[in-house]
Amino acid sequence: MFKSNISFAEEQLLSYLPKTGKYYEANRNYSEDRSNNKTTSLLSPFIRYRLISEEQVLREVLKKYDLRECEKFIQEIYWRTYWKGWLEHRPSVYSDYLEDRNKLIEEFGNKKFYLNAISGNTNLSFFNNWINTLKEDGYLHNHVRMWFASIWIFTLNLPWQLGADFFMQHLLDGDPASNTLSWRWVAGIHTKGKNYLARKSNIEKYSNIKISDNEILNENANPLVEEKIYNVNELHLNSDYNLEEIKYILIPTDELNILKDLNHKKVNVFTGLPLEDYNDHNFSEKIIKHIKSICISCFSDDDFYKNIKIDIEFESYFENLDKWIEKFQIQEIYLPYVTKGNWKKIYKKIITKYPSINFIIFNRKYDVNSWIFSKKGYFKFKQNIPNLITKI
Repeated sequence: MFKSNISFAEEQLLSYLPKTGKYYEANRNYSEDRSNNKTTSLLSPFIRYRLISEEQVLREVLKKYDLRECEKFIQEIYWRTYWKGWLEHRPSVYSDYLEDRNKLIEEFGNKKFYLNAISGNTNLSFFNNWINTLKEDGYLHNHVRMWFASIWIFTLNLPWQLGADFFMQHLLDGDPASNTLSWRWVAGIHTKGKNYLARKSNIEKYSNIKISDNEILNENANPLVEEKIYNVNELHLNSDYNLEEIKYILIPTDELNILKDLNHKKVNVFTGLPLEDYNDHNFSEKIIKHIKSICISCFSDDDFYKNIKIDIEFESYFENLDKWIEKFQIQEIYLPYVTKGNWKKIYKKIITKYPSINFIIFNRKYDVNSWIFSKKGYFKFKQNIPNLITKI
């Protein structure tokens, strides 16, 4: 379904641009995004790793449409930005999720009803099909994800943390912030007291699915309850840096195309993925292959990088990082800021390992400008979008 390279990603963006206006607004909830009349852009497996950045997508769309004509599409792009900022302000939400997930795996790991769910062996045939599609394609339409999460929590009575974990194991676009917070929202603990309930009528309306009478959904469930309150932490961000001072940069797979976005070429690059440390979730081989392929494609298939010295490492990441540092006698390395997920942990390991090196973490101005408004609800954030797009 997806080709893991920059050419395919750019083709997806170009081909969907004419549909980012009123067509998207009218059709985005229909789950037929695999047909020729695809209802969504299918860009998420590339935006997730910023092979194509949110800024690039926004610029291209706003070249074609006035904001009023493509407002719904623009808002959906900013949802990802908002979720990331919201979670950065409350990082313990993610660490608590991982801790709860680990305990629940011990409790549910051998339970038949849990194993039936993740193997697509429930009494809901359409749900089983979603399971198989997720594993095969590494993707589900966003509306299907909402139905899936609701059924998982309120009909199958399984913990939301295990559902969020299952998504992260298989989604090519699995993003720690968007995934964790979306599951919490469906459960009714993100917006407290307001859960999302999948209904037969809604599923049948927006998909080609016909649900039989003996496939019963719980359409009257109460939201889950969480007593813990997460306070907002202030962020210490750095968007005041001089590009000319960036001589050596370590590029994480969460920020693949940052040099092109910054239009900076006078630099020496180390990139790749330390596979042994990329383990917040038990990622499928499909996901790991996707990340490796788009990483290689980003730096090998784009003329922008043809005169930049780039080391790409996967199997012996830290060993070759040692060699890179020693080869160039590096004393200062720039690190693009990373949000919650595996790379936070990897950064900490790298910084601890090289105490004599000056590591400078820097932020995209796009993120800094947006996250200022990510402390509260999305409605408050959304009011600032017209102003935010003037800064990109």
